[in-house]
Amino acid sequence: MSAGTPDFGFLSYPQADAEKARWLATAVRLATEVQVEPASGPRPAGRVRKVRVRKVSVSRPEELTAAVRERVGPGAFSQYVTEAVARRLELDLLAELAEQLEIEHGPVPAAALAEAGAAWPDAE
Repeated sequence: MSAGTPDFGFLSYPQADAEKARWLATAVRLATEVQVEPASGPRPAGRVRKVRVRKVSVSRPEELTAAVRERVGPGAFSQYVTEAVARRLELDLLAELAEQLEIEHGPVPAAALAEAGAAWPDAE
């Protein structure tokens, strides 16, 4: 790898910046577009993207599983977990993008942060 080329782990060649940007854009699009049709009740507003699904087995604490089942009722557990995983992926990808932008352009100036804070005082 040449000097100045970031190491993204899965990409380590000069075109890594463009590849990383395309990968992030695709992953964020998928994370934000994937919706599972609800088991009952009205369909959600907007487009429902039909995707192939794969059954997987994951281990969770019993209390967490019970809390989710109680909250969503029968038939919607997978949808709830899918939406949670998609949201987490979106946040992870945005954090990676923010980190990469800070590496390339430096930290956000304090004046810009103050201006954003004044424009959106309720944001955290």
